[in-house]
Amino acid sequence: MLTKWIRVLLGKKGPWAGIANRSAVIYWENGRKMTIAGEMLADGFEIYVASMVAWDDSNGELIDQSERQRILQNVKSSLESQGARVVLN
Repeated sequence: MLTKWIRVLLGKKGPWAGIANRSAVIYWENGRKMTIAGEMLADGFEIYVASMVAWDDSNGELIDQSERQRILQNVKSSLESQGARVVLN
């Protein structure tokens, strides 16, 4: 993915999120990845919070509400720092 290569090139450390395509955001944290569903907006991205249920590599293990809120805050902060408006749904 292009956003992953940009992250590598810039040497970004810590939690990071990027818009992968018109219907997904990718979130990276400590070597783990979560694909989050949503919808591209003219000036940002609408995140479907209900799609945040598990890490991509979790083997079915679900995240709890506190982890979901932490990840959501990290995703929102990361996208806003890149100039995107974030809408939660």
